[in-house]
Amino acid sequence: MVCGRCRQRLDAAGIDHFRTGLPVASAFLHAGPARRLVHRLKYEGIVAAADVLAEAMVPLLPSTASSLVPVPRALARRIRYGVDPAVILARVVARRTGLRVVAGLRPAVWWPHHAGADRDDRSLPRFHHRNDVPPGAVLIDDVVTTGATLRMAIEVSGATHSLTATAAGRMA
Repeated sequence: MVCGRCRQRLDAAGIDHFRTGLPVASAFLHAGPARRLVHRLKYEGIVAAADVLAEAMVPLLPSTASSLVPVPRALARRIRYGVDPAVILARVVARRTGLRVVAGLRPAVWWPHHAGADRDDRSLPRFHHRNDVPPGAVLIDDVVTTGATLRMAIEVSGATHSLTATAAGRMA
């Protein structure tokens, strides 16, 4: 899925707090090959991209992780693209770790597209409680930009950590 040259160009991101107030660990910076992997998963439905991303996400899980809670994509986008990247990433991470995936959040039907939008032009996504989230749950998402989506997911789920495949910016 990723050639040796591209694999060498994957830049590690690390841990930041963005504006969530909680640690957000991200496997890669959202640039170059990592950005292409996320886009292949997110917009083309190429689920094999999740294997490469999840491989780098697993070591970033906190030792206290009890379960994985994917941050769901708006229903309209899931229908349009046929894939929910956070759900796929959570399933791949779960297969590698033995942690269970908990569908703790239900997304809104639609919210405005954020990709490429200025931080000030982004609206907050809406999530609703779907299932109880156990203590130690870790939110899983494909990309963090400003932290607004994760902040809303944290409010509803009560999760204490977040893990993303890529981080598009540093807001700490």
